[in-house]
Amino acid sequence: MENQRSETLSSDPQLLWNLFENDDAVSLPYNGTSGWSGTDTSEERAKEADSTGRTAEVQTFVFRYLLWQRSHGATWKELAEASRLHHGTISGALSVLHKEGKIARLTERRNRCRVYVHPAYINERDTDSQGRKPKECPNCGHSL
Repeated sequence: MENQRSETLSSDPQLLWNLFENDDAVSLPYNGTSGWSGTDTSEERAKEADSTGRTAEVQTFVFRYLLWQRSHGATWKELAEASRLHHGTISGALSVLHKEGKIARLTERRNRCRVYVHPAYINERDTDSQGRKPKECPNCGHSL
């Protein structure tokens, strides 16, 4: 059952339209870029995508697709299939949008992948924080 906020979204077309209208600002949280894996080729690809508008296109697609999927959400695999984009492209967009709080990653899994949703459709389900989890010592539990 959907929570009250998502019921409001689905019953108020103007509010839903406003969500689509407000998603056009690209997120570049890594020193003014969308980030890269650390290699020179990855950096070159990211800077080109950011400067040509490709980053904004992919982020907008991901955001809108998750809105369209409502509480069902989508995994990176589902997004890659729907967009015909590479895992790295989709994963990068998901990471940035998650870091910026524009989408949420649920703890639930589908086909061995985490599910992403628009925050309006979390529906009191557990979510993951963004980023890598610190490793813990198996003996004492302290962070390594």
